[in-house]
This record gives sequence, C-alpha cells and structure tokens, in this order.
Amino acid sequence: MKVADKHEEVSVQLTGSPQDADAVFGALLAAYPCDRAAEEHVHDVGHGHPTVWSATYDVAPAGTAGPVAATTLGAPVAAELSGSYPAVDRLAEALTSGFAVEVEHAVSGDGEKQLRLLLRSTPAN
Repeated sequence: MKVADKHEEVSVQLTGSPQDADAVFGALLAAYPCDRAAEEHVHDVGHGHPTVWSATYDVAPAGTAGPVAATTLGAPVAAELSGSYPAVDRLAEALTSGFAVEVEHAVSGDGEKQLRLLLRSTPAN
C-alpha cells in the first residue's frame, strides 16, 4: 500500500506594489509548488484601495525545495502566512534566504499559525 504524499500548504497574502508582489511570488514559485501558474502575474486593480494578492504554496516535504532566490524589491512588501505551525515556520525561514524579513505579528491557534512579515531586499541586493 502506497501512502499518499503529505501536503503542507501555506496561504500567502501580499500587499505592496504589483511589481514587488509579483517578484515575491516568482521567487517563491521557483522554490515551492503553487496554485498560481508561472505565467500568471499580479495586476493593480486601482480604485485607490490597497490590493491583496494571494497564493497557496506546498512546502512539504521538508528539504525538497531550493532556497528562495535573493530578489530586489522597489519597496517593502507585507506578507501574511497562514497554515500549520511547521509549514509556516518552514516558509518563513525560507524567505530569509531571499529577503530581509521582519516579523510584525504572530497569532497562534489550535493547529494553525498566522505570521505577518515585512519583506525587504537584502542589503546585498
């Protein structure tokens, strides 16, 4: 009997400029399987309100993804991660290889964690 692959999905919501959000999604897509197609790019819907873009990444099994590539951002991007504790921690840690990451807020629940981060270009970018 074959055991089904274990999926550990993390929902990622981004706010910032469309170009910077697209750069973050692209960096994550290069490291993890995602529900967004590679050719799917974010766009600004305007109307004077902040736009939130979302995608879901499968961060399991551990150790199979490559690092998140260092990516230059024009401005900081706010990221909200939600999922199981190990999956959110794994994705947050992976983001540190490509971005300067500041934890702004964390909420822990019964089996799920939400983490709000601020992503910036690393000093070398």
